[in-house]
Order: sequence, then C-alpha cells, then structure tokens
Amino acid sequence: MTSHPAPRPAPAALTRRVVVLGSTGTIGTNTLDVIARNPGRFEIYALAANRGLERLVEQCLRFRPAVAVLRDESRVAELARALREAGLPTRALGGEEGMAAAASAPEADVVVAGVVGAAGLRSALAAVQAGKTLLLANKETLVCAGRVFMDAVRRH
Repeated sequence: MTSHPAPRPAPAALTRRVVVLGSTGTIGTNTLDVIARNPGRFEIYALAANRGLERLVEQCLRFRPAVAVLRDESRVAELARALREAGLPTRALGGEEGMAAAASAPEADVVVAGVVGAAGLRSALAAVQAGKTLLLANKETLVCAGRVFMDAVRRH
C-alpha cells in the first residue's frame, strides 16, 4: 500500500477592492454580475454612474460600497439623501473630481473604466497615475489622449 502526501490547502484568495466607473451601463452591470458570482474574491470599493441615481442606489444596497459617485453634480445631494435614507454609510461624491477621487483612492486595487466616450478620460488617467490596475473598456480614452495616456501607463 502506497502512502500519498496530504493535499496542500489552496492558497488564501486575495480579495481585490474594485471601483466600477460606469456601473449602471452594460459594462458596469456585467462587471458587477461577475463580481457577484465570485464572493470572497472581490469587494466593491466604489460605484460611479453618470445620471442613473435610482439604479446606482440599488447597486449600493446590493454591494455596499464605501463610495458612490454621480457624475451629474446637480443630483449629488439627492444621492446622499437616498443613501442615508437607505441606512447606508456610503459616501456620496460628484462630478469628474469625484470619479477621479474614487479611481485613485488608496483603498482601491482595480478600476474598471466602463464610462462611455471621452467622459472617462480624467478618471482613467487618475487611476493609472495612482498605480491602480486599470481595466479599460472603452477606446475613446486612447483615441482622445493615447500618447498622454500611454506615457502615464509607462511612468506609473
């Protein structure tokens, strides 16, 4: 009878903290679907949407991020109120500055840039400059500022 060594335990999974820019769009909702199917591997740090306040709040209820960003600054107070009323401690930010802050936050590991058009350029660049792993899901960032963007990727 041969003796077999005991199987080694699997390495502990590293939980990656994710920022989803464009969370209410197709790319964002598909990203959140993948994250939901992999419990323990990912944690949502921040969600950002353009104008979809109601859908963003629903996503916050499900994923409980630390930060929620609404690019439409005129509705950030409404977002903050909705988050409070839902009993969530999620901090509300607004505008491109809020998106860039979420994308470059020290707490974040991975940034999924699913914002349509050139609107996501500033936040994607902020993520790169902060040394984040960036999953770029639009071509406009490279079309609009390819050289500047790729220089930043090489530097950071």
